[in-house]
Amino acid sequence: MIGAGNVANALYLPQLRRPASPFRVVTVYDLDRAAARRAADALDARVAESLLSAVDDDEVRAVFVCIPNWAHHEAAVTALELRRHVLCEKPLGRTADEALSLLRAAERAGVAHMVNFTYRFRPETAAARRLIRAGILGKVYHAHGTLSQGRWFSPDGRPSDERGDATAWRFGPDGSVVLDLASHLVDMCALLGDIDWVQAWATTFQVDAPPAEDASGFSLGFANGPVAHLLTSRWATGHKEHLSLEIAGSHGAIAFDRAGVRLWTRHDPVWRAVPTPAVRTFLESFHAAISGHDADVPSFRDGAWNNLVLDAIVRSARSGVVVALSPSRLNSLDPRANQYLTPRA
Repeated sequence: MIGAGNVANALYLPQLRRPASPFRVVTVYDLDRAAARRAADALDARVAESLLSAVDDDEVRAVFVCIPNWAHHEAAVTALELRRHVLCEKPLGRTADEALSLLRAAERAGVAHMVNFTYRFRPETAAARRLIRAGILGKVYHAHGTLSQGRWFSPDGRPSDERGDATAWRFGPDGSVVLDLASHLVDMCALLGDIDWVQAWATTFQVDAPPAEDASGFSLGFANGPVAHLLTSRWATGHKEHLSLEIAGSHGAIAFDRAGVRLWTRHDPVWRAVPTPAVRTFLESFHAAISGHDADVPSFRDGAWNNLVLDAIVRSARSGVVVALSPSRLNSLDPRANQYLTPRA
């Protein structure tokens, strides 16, 4: 396990400490050696002296990359070069260039690779995905929604101490709301089809702010017709986290948030709650992918495409132009090039 901070403590340790966990952690590495020691003690694991020594261990078959965005590339490449299966937190890279480089490395290594878009593994979003994929809505017209958070900033616009996850990097460029929260919204909307174009704005309300976005609105146009209009922000006063997404189609509509899923159809024109059955955890899904079992997991290819869209959001917000994307370029791109983003006339 590479990283022993907030993400590791909130998402990984509770699952890894269960008796039925499909993984046994061998080594833990973090620049913060005290944090690494606490996590290693909780998991009966060793503390590694370096990133390489953590991964280059005969007992290690898989690597969890759960460190800040700026360090994903180095950790994942190190693991892939040693042919370890890799589970990386989202976003896969800070930029599409980084993400495409990791996709190529994963494909060369021939190992299981997954990006942890955590909302895919929540019952309410999993239920919504199944209904949409089953065609219950008919031809999809549009989607609108938000994934926003609050309590990051004090009333005077300075970083707040109200949140335990308010580490310093989240207030800088690598912690921008586009990379942090918009990545989830883009992934949730990916089941509507290939994204054809992006139009966006972004802003910051911080005092003496670094060059990072902490609120953004963006529209996505899909190749087969649907459009989505989405907002993401760290200034959602009144909410620690607020998720709401509604999708409308020719035969019905679906809405979901943290409270559950509701469905309206022309056949039964009343909003009704939809059951949300249990789903695999992200670690169970990753284990299934390693084992060769049927596992619908977000791969590095999904992560690279997500980064392509995030880059387009940032470019559109900064330039004021609509940015077109071509899904077919994902296979043919030189990761060192920047030609995947082109202004849309």
